[in-house]
Amino acid sequence: MDKDFLSQIDRLDELIVVDKLLSDETLICECFCVNVSDIRETCRPLGAVDLGVLQDRFNLGHGCQGCLKEFDTWVSKIF
Repeated sequence: MDKDFLSQIDRLDELIVVDKLLSDETLICECFCVNVSDIRETCRPLGAVDLGVLQDRFNLGHGCQGCLKEFDTWVSKIF
């Protein structure tokens, strides 16, 4: 097999763009048990995810900061 083809298979997750919203139950912040539903309810009136509001309301990022490290991964899958 072609090496380029095999390298593309290894990178399949990167090559496939999935435009799918996260389910309401998906946990975003394990430290403070914040799920997608919490974020949607809080940010819906704003029309977009506002990290500052989430940090103030839920202490997002004040624990292990894993939710902030993955922010770019989940933010576009909220609305």
